[in-house]
Amino acid sequence: MYRFDVPGMKCSGCARKVEGAVKAKDAAAEFSADVENRRVTVNSSVPQAELASAIQEAGYANQAVSA
Repeated sequence: MYRFDVPGMKCSGCARKVEGAVKAKDAAAEFSADVENRRVTVNSSVPQAELASAIQEAGYANQAVSA
């Protein structure tokens, strides 16, 4: 399980875009977003760095935090 702080995720539309980026890397990933705290949690077998890169490519700076 990975957690990412995503400071630019300010609404549910942003959360859907981040989720789409994650799901493009792993369609089976479990994804949850906390828009208020601008944090996402992902349960995936894809390496954390690859997911972070996908989120970045979707236009959202992010920082991995301890799970």
